[in-house]
Amino acid sequence: MIAKFLTTLMAISMLTSAVWAQTKPSGKLYELRSYVSEPGRQSDVLKLIAGGGTEYMKKHNLNLVAVWTPVEPKDERVFTLVSHKDKASCDAAWAAFQNDAGWKEVVQKSAVDGKKPVQSFERVFLTENDYSPNLDTKQVGNRVFELRTYIASKGNLAALNARFRNHTLKLFEKYGMTNIAYWSVLDGESLTCGKLLEAVSPIGKATSDADANMPATGNALVYFIAHASPEAAQESFKKFGADADWTKARKESEVGAGGSLTAGNGVKSLFLTPAPFSPLK
Repeated sequence: MIAKFLTTLMAISMLTSAVWAQTKPSGKLYELRSYVSEPGRQSDVLKLIAGGGTEYMKKHNLNLVAVWTPVEPKDERVFTLVSHKDKASCDAAWAAFQNDAGWKEVVQKSAVDGKKPVQSFERVFLTENDYSPNLDTKQVGNRVFELRTYIASKGNLAALNARFRNHTLKLFEKYGMTNIAYWSVLDGESLTCGKLLEAVSPIGKATSDADANMPATGNALVYFIAHASPEAAQESFKKFGADADWTKARKESEVGAGGSLTAGNGVKSLFLTPAPFSPLK
């Protein structure tokens, strides 16, 4: 009886540890910013960031990880990725940055006919998933980044993460895709799935079958992978989709979840090119 009890206790302990390992936060906070440029002024947004933004961000301990523009020329947004110790330090750093007289002068000088180059922006706060590689700001060059966002079907984010953890990342690497970072939306954020998709989807393709007002926290997976080119990405995904191990993993996960792990039209892909001054390339 004692031996059986100890075996059961050990099994529960191992299960608890496994669950914790699958859900524990890394501690580092990432902020993905999607800037909507005034028409025709994407280059001015980039100049604003490179010509003064980076200097004042460094001054106020804002760690700029990357700056991208969409591969699609008609998409004039600019994306930045910033890392923080936590939300409190993030808020304090941005407040100091925005109130800096030097930065205010730089912004004022960027105005044309009274309009600053940035029309609006959205902030997405993200925490690393336990299976995410450590984000290394290597300047590899000659590659494109793919921002992929999945809205999970109801109650299936954990199963979706488990499939990535146990199968998808290895298969991505097998077919020449570089895993960069995998995130969940920060707990407690008010960001909705609709707003998230507007920020990270190709222009005009932000809708999904999921409730747009559903919280993004607990329902979304956001990640970056890298490829030699968009064409190389297409070829890699073609091979990935035909892989027997992937087919098996997908079927088994969907049987366990009672259907697809993602909402209809809930998978979005956006190809991005790093700016010349981006720390990550």
